[in-house]
Amino acid sequence: MKQLPHHKWMLHIILIMSAFLVLVPFLWMFSISISATSSAFQRFAFFIPSVFSLEGYAHVLHTTPFFLWLGNSVFVAILLTTGQVIIGVFAAYAFSNYQFKGSQLLFYFVLCTMMVPPQAIMLPTFLVVNELEWVNSFKGVIVPHLASGYAIFVLRQFFMQIPKDLVEAAVVDGAGHVKTLYHIYIRSSVSIVVGLFLILFVNNWNDYYWPLIILMDESKLTLPVAIIQFRSESFIEWVPTMAAATLTIIPVLILYMIGQRYFTEGFIQSGIK
Repeated sequence: MKQLPHHKWMLHIILIMSAFLVLVPFLWMFSISISATSSAFQRFAFFIPSVFSLEGYAHVLHTTPFFLWLGNSVFVAILLTTGQVIIGVFAAYAFSNYQFKGSQLLFYFVLCTMMVPPQAIMLPTFLVVNELEWVNSFKGVIVPHLASGYAIFVLRQFFMQIPKDLVEAAVVDGAGHVKTLYHIYIRSSVSIVVGLFLILFVNNWNDYYWPLIILMDESKLTLPVAIIQFRSESFIEWVPTMAAATLTIIPVLILYMIGQRYFTEGFIQSGIK
């Protein structure tokens, strides 16, 4: 058997340690979620609780509308992510194919939206949403963020790499803008689009501050916001909170496992990885 060079062993050790450090918060979260409420922080060894119990999961599933919150999160995340990808595809197609007066300036403006902290524009965005009477509605959560500068930037950079000869050949064959976009650009960038969808979905799924500001009714809460239902001003129910957090990440893990191949290929093709 061929032995790895010394520097390769060191690299593997560093990667394993880095992966472990990333996993520590998740292991701790899961460890608390399967502990008894009376001994939430008592450990037999490392992440092994002194008393195993599923009472946290029972509390979350039986005493709260968890599946309603799950449905809200799925609805908001899928609708918002789909809208961001669709708008990103059309905008990237325009930026990569047409040079018009002010196009570069407009693209730089799109890039600037990625550099502005979301918290800096929350107040003016909320005032607009309030004026439209979209507060406490899913429209107020979804519509203001349908355009993603990140999606436009990533797709535009990839579309720029597609040979113009293919586009010209499609035009000669009589293909219009829609056919050219679908057959030349979208079909050539399936991995990019799926990888981008996963990134945006995770970001929208985990969004906390904006739904917290907009949604008021308990029946309309998304999961990241609903988790605070297990906290009061003076006390946090750690076991149900960690159980709810563990259940919250399961859909994201399933989605990632389904699209892992596209996710990796998308990063390689886009030159980000």
